[in-house]
Amino acid sequence: MTKKKTNMFVNGLIILLPTLITIFLLHLVFKFINNNLAQPLGYIILSIINSIIDLARIGIAKTPFWNAVFGFPIVIIIFYLVGYFTASFLGKKLFKSIETWIMTSFPVIKEVYPYARQFIDTFISTEKKTKFKSVVAVEFPHPGMYATGFITADGLKDLREHTGQKIITVFVPTSPAPFTGFTLFVAEDKVIHLNMTIDEAVRIIMSGGVLTPPHQQPAEEQKDKSK
Repeated sequence: MTKKKTNMFVNGLIILLPTLITIFLLHLVFKFINNNLAQPLGYIILSIINSIIDLARIGIAKTPFWNAVFGFPIVIIIFYLVGYFTASFLGKKLFKSIETWIMTSFPVIKEVYPYARQFIDTFISTEKKTKFKSVVAVEFPHPGMYATGFITADGLKDLREHTGQKIITVFVPTSPAPFTGFTLFVAEDKVIHLNMTIDEAVRIIMSGGVLTPPHQQPAEEQKDKSK
């Protein structure tokens, strides 16, 4: 492949990669909602309707397709109504009380739910209750290789006492979906603080390094873009 063809391929990749990543993430969300909410709900709805009228006569059967056709609109309506209800102060307080009571009343659920809630608050919630403190680079997974990470908290007490160093906790997310990653305990003097916002760092990770903030690009690239 010639250099010119290679450049064309890279340019095409840069243009399409954000769109492809967006489609990939939306596909994951759609697949999860469809398989775990829409189809089971649609099956129940079709079963109730079938007990009243014979759906086979009008060409409708309890299949994944028809389950989704009947279930997905109901799921969307439920999401909308919950969002509408919790938009008010009273609704939010009431929903929070019910949520807390249900999720702390069952042995298994109460062990899992707090971590799921923290995950949502960190990455998806508009309130951003759980915030990363700052963006850093750490040597990972090998010396001489750097990964973008987020300082989340102070490190473990035992590590601090054992090493005699100030240890901090750094979460290193994976690309292109930063919802999973590695939790590292690093000496504070071993991290490099990066001049960028949390949102800018997330965009870098999700795009595989393509969407780099202008102020973090080499001077040569900035000159090329200004031409």
